[in-house]
Formats: sequence, C-alpha cells, structure tokens
Amino acid sequence: MTDKVTVTFAADTRNVALARTVAAAMAARADLPLDQLEDVRLAVDEAVTQVLLAAVPGADVTCTFLVDGYTLQATVAAPTQATEPPSTTTFSWTVLAALVDSAHSSVGDGVMTIGLTASRGLVDV
Repeated sequence: MTDKVTVTFAADTRNVALARTVAAAMAARADLPLDQLEDVRLAVDEAVTQVLLAAVPGADVTCTFLVDGYTLQATVAAPTQATEPPSTTTFSWTVLAALVDSAHSSVGDGVMTIGLTASRGLVDV
C-alpha cells in the first residue's frame, strides 16, 4: 500500500505541531511501533525547525509524507537564501539522524530540503 500526504503551512514556529501530528499519523499508517512513531515525530519536529531557521521571511514550508509498506519517507522543504544545507556536525543534526534510519539535507534552486526515512524492522518469530 502506498499513501502520500502533503501539508503546506506558513514558516512559523506555531505550525511545528501540525507537522508533528501528521508525521505521527503517517508513521502509524506505516505500522511503525509506538517508540519508533515517537522518534519520527521528534525527527520531523527537528527537521521542520532547521528548515524554519533558514526559511526566507513569509515563506511556506512543505512537508510530504510517503508511506510504502512499512516504510515512511518524510521530506521538509522551504525557500531559503542559504547556500549550504544544515551542518551535519551539530548536536541538533546528530539527534535528528539518530531518530530515523536515514537523514539527508540539500539546498538547490533556492530551496532547503531535509529528507528522512524510517522503516519498521520486521522480526521473524
């Protein structure tokens, strides 16, 4: 089953909770366990915060969530004047990357993007 949800909101810290809520709902659709669902929620919170810090005034943030089987891919993007993605050597990035299976960031064509992937590890019993 593939399911995709895109949410766009003003680049304002008051809207971070919206992204967290949608992330949790989509993690549940991917059938991620509760502890991993919470990790995804926190990772999306951190990704949105980092994008907000670099967003141009008056910009919109777009969060796209794609569930494919037991995998959730989240992308957070906003227009930016930054020429470099967030540093991967900060405590903030270390926490973000530890919460999901993979995390990456980029800046291109005036848009900063942070991508996250979390998959449910299936264990044979």
